[in-house]
Order: sequence, then C-alpha cells, then structure tokens
Amino acid sequence: MMITRLQNLAFKCYQNKLVFISKAIYHYMRFAYSCDISFTAKIDPTVVFAHNGLGVVIGHDAVIGKGSKILHNVTIGGRSDRKNELGRSNPFIGEHVLVGAGACLLGPIEIADYVSIGANAVVIENVTESYSVVVGIPGKIIKTKSN
Repeated sequence: MMITRLQNLAFKCYQNKLVFISKAIYHYMRFAYSCDISFTAKIDPTVVFAHNGLGVVIGHDAVIGKGSKILHNVTIGGRSDRKNELGRSNPFIGEHVLVGAGACLLGPIEIADYVSIGANAVVIENVTESYSVVVGIPGKIIKTKSN
C-alpha cells in the first residue's frame, strides 16, 4: 500500500507543477523499494503492489485501474516509440487485473477488466475480453469466462 500512496502523492505534486517534489519521491521509491514507477503514470489508489513493488518498472503514461494487483518484477512499459492513436506509448490496464510475477506488458496495448496475466508472460497485443487468462511468450489467451 505504501508504494501506491507514494506514487499517488508524486502524481498529485506533478499535476500541481511541483516537479521537484515528484522527482524526490520517485528517487526515494527507487532507493527504498527497488522499483522504477514513473510519477506521471496514472495508478488508482486501490492498486496493490505485492512485496512493496520490488523490481516493478512502470512507464510514464501507463494507466492502471482500480483493484488491480501487480506482483514483483513486472514491467509495464513502451516499445520502441510505438504510439496509439491517442499518443500513448504505454499500456492501459483495466480494473481488477492480476499481473503475475515477472510479466511484461509492452506497448500501447489495452487490457480489459478482470484479466489474469500469468507469471513471466510477455503481452504485446490487446486483451479485449474480460475474465481472460493470458500466459506465454508472446501472451495468448488460454481461458475466457465462456470456456
């Protein structure tokens, strides 16, 4: 919970043009928790970072919806300056998404609500169906609510 609170505080400082404080919080989180979470990412306050976000990397314009859980060593970032039609280069993650340990979500992709992403999966395509389970390299849907 502490990582989420610190990141949200840094984001609010950034929105209020207190960039120096945002950067100070960012560097504290990097040193104290060994994570690299951008202060410009939009992360809901209810997001849970397991193991205090150990090894988590989150890009600058990533969005993570409420009730999601991010395990350790997860990367949520861009891919070689690829952008979607909205100019975003990092993932948009819906609500109540579980991202397993070591998973990588790369590029301007969208993840639907209630999706579970398995450990060490590499997701580079949109996951548009809610209640899906995604595993593998590259990530493939192996189960949906209808299965």
